[in-house]
Amino acid sequence: MSNYSGVKTLSPNIRVLIQGQKLSADASADLISAKVSEDIDVPSMFTLEFSSWDLAKCKLTWVDDDLFEIGNEVEIQMGYDNNLKTVIVGEITGLEPEFSINSPPILVVRGHDMRHRLLRGSQTKSYTKMKDSDIASQIARARGLTPKVKDSEVKHEYVLQHNQTDWDFLQSRAERIGYEVVIDNKTLYFQPPQNDSQKVLTLKFEENLSEFLPRLSSMGQVQEVEVRGWIPKDKEEVMGKAAAGKEGSKMGGKTTGPKAVESFGKSVSTVVSQPVASKAEADQIALGQFKDMAIAYITAEGACAGNPTLSIAKVIEVTGVGKRFSGLYYVTSTEHKYSEGQGYNTSFTARRTAA
Repeated sequence: MSNYSGVKTLSPNIRVLIQGQKLSADASADLISAKVSEDIDVPSMFTLEFSSWDLAKCKLTWVDDDLFEIGNEVEIQMGYDNNLKTVIVGEITGLEPEFSINSPPILVVRGHDMRHRLLRGSQTKSYTKMKDSDIASQIARARGLTPKVKDSEVKHEYVLQHNQTDWDFLQSRAERIGYEVVIDNKTLYFQPPQNDSQKVLTLKFEENLSEFLPRLSSMGQVQEVEVRGWIPKDKEEVMGKAAAGKEGSKMGGKTTGPKAVESFGKSVSTVVSQPVASKAEADQIALGQFKDMAIAYITAEGACAGNPTLSIAKVIEVTGVGKRFSGLYYVTSTEHKYSEGQGYNTSFTARRTAA
């Protein structure tokens, strides 16, 4: 720990646990770098880079070590000094040694969060008289995960998983109604975006936020989303709608995308590609698609000193970037990087419904 202008600075730190055990002193000494990439839309990933050569004995070390067996559970904690926080719990899914005549061998250990289990093997399976949230719970339990779902309310007569991985199937069901599939440790969340949650931290430009690149675009915004379908047994058309006013939280802003585009004249996005069996289902899809569009009104990228509290599916506050772009943002991806030379840094992407 060093002093600068009388202010104590904290030392970046990392702790890696494999199968619940902290790395040995030797393994910790050989850890060159770590990277954790989280994403709402795809399984999150980590890489650990180890020097894999014993100079004294002139032999390979970690490349053949049982510590890095495929399937071993890895927990990566990052932070400062002894104040560390878990940024990912996952499983080793790959090993990538690097052998070069000009440098000592390196072992890159790659792994993913538990969502990778849903990517294994395609299935053909039918679900009858079940809600999407029930289907998500059933799939989670079958994969050894604990489900935490938000009741999706609409019960379907029949849903077919047609030669799809559990991940592709569950994602398609989630996207249809504006839900997300997120993993935290061994809990699977099937829920709408949590952009109305309490903020977990505040980042202020030039203090603890070094870069912020927001982009406000009205091009994907419409005033209304409608879903049209045909119910064969009733021989009638069904239509669901969601319009300006249904965006949910304004996240500290004043004007949402659907409101902002009113001056361009009436705009409606019609969805006819989704089969619907009832008015309730059509309304549910319309609302999900509408909210998904609205939250993309402002998208942003940012960078800051490493912060393990910054994680996907959380709300953060950004300040010091003017009235229009200061406010709450919903985090959609993060990248935590740690190395001895570069220290600990975090970058992220985020979304917002209103300016």
